[in-house]
Amino acid sequence: MKRRVAAARMYRGSVVKKILVVEDDPINAQILSDFLSANDYATSVASSGTEGIERFKADRPDLMLVDVQLPRKNGFEVCWEIKRSPEGAQLPILLMSAVYTDREHANRYSHDSLRADGYLTKPFDLADLLQRVRDLLHEA
Repeated sequence: MKRRVAAARMYRGSVVKKILVVEDDPINAQILSDFLSANDYATSVASSGTEGIERFKADRPDLMLVDVQLPRKNGFEVCWEIKRSPEGAQLPILLMSAVYTDREHANRYSHDSLRADGYLTKPFDLADLLQRVRDLLHEA
């Protein structure tokens, strides 16, 4: 999948926050990227877990949205690896899954050693996603 990066720009006097979307489904990745860009975030996309980690290191995003079912490294592994690094310890990571949809998984993967900052079950409402992103980035 071709990587798309929206350049950071100024909005209301502040630098636009960068969000890395790690999603292997090209349609879902495009929808998320376009929606976040339309809401004044700079986005980049990775289509596998290993690419997500590489993009994290290269782009230094302000937040990551990570699908659980990814090729090569799943979203749990991506979250665990990034959160254990000094650069990623404080990075908000929001996991997403259409497979693990029960509340038990949401609670377990948000609060255990993975230290994910949230868990969304697919399909989710884009307005809810936007509010979660704003909350994690401490925006009004």
